[in-house]
Amino acid sequence: MQGLAELIMRGRRQATLVVGLSVAVPMLFWFGAVAMALVLLRRGWSEGLPVLGWASLPAVAWALLGDPTPLMVLLGCSALALLLRQRSEWSLVTMATAPLGLVFALVLLVTLQGPLQEVADQIRSALPQMLTELSAEIDEAALARLQALMVPLLAGLMGATHAAMTLVCLILARSWQARLFNPGGFRDEFHRLRLAPWMSIVLALLVFVGPQFDGLAMLAPIATVPLLFAGLALVHGVVGIKRLGIGPLVVLYATLIFVWQVLYPLIMFLAFIDSLFDFRSRLQPASGASGNDDSNGQG
Repeated sequence: MQGLAELIMRGRRQATLVVGLSVAVPMLFWFGAVAMALVLLRRGWSEGLPVLGWASLPAVAWALLGDPTPLMVLLGCSALALLLRQRSEWSLVTMATAPLGLVFALVLLVTLQGPLQEVADQIRSALPQMLTELSAEIDEAALARLQALMVPLLAGLMGATHAAMTLVCLILARSWQARLFNPGGFRDEFHRLRLAPWMSIVLALLVFVGPQFDGLAMLAPIATVPLLFAGLALVHGVVGIKRLGIGPLVVLYATLIFVWQVLYPLIMFLAFIDSLFDFRSRLQPASGASGNDDSNGQG
């Protein structure tokens, strides 16, 4: 991967070729978004705009064919990369995935209205039986409301997935940049990622109160994305401070895959509590506080 990153950094032509080909190939669009973000993080808007313009052409073609995902992830990751370059605040960038996810959800709601409606109809027809099998009691009014919100919730869930994918692409790009120009810089940045208290409070309200209002229901799944990544950064930071090695992180991600229903809310809760009490500053040895190294490496 480092060799590809070095190739992308050689010049505009090489970057355009890598990003464009990646976006054009099915299932490799994420790599194009990573490469595009790397260019923007290192070179800025003036150098990255021509690359983005040419590389967006295959993404636009995919959108016209009915798949807006490559275009959304490419543009979304580019926007987050520019924000990170300008502000160098991971908390702000992570929080920005919420409005970005809302934009994604609205685009998907318009472009994929038919498929979303079909999936929603299937869930509606199976929902009563599912609740019966789970021995869950729900009154008819609540069931009817849940069924009515099915399409917005599905759009919000897909928007959240796309927002998470976009942030992962940015994280990969930043790690490549740090590896090339400031080894270890990204690790320090990610370990310090912590949401401000107002951010976590707003997100928690959207997650738990949003479904009670028809207009905010779509935001509920989207608001979980910043909390999830802040919680993961907390775990990474604590593991790093305690020098526990990679083992706990392997267990964490393996467990997250298989029992995400339990671990996902727990990680969100930890992120919320950490925003109020800052666990890492309490665990950090007085002599081991990390500096404010910036792996932006602006050229």
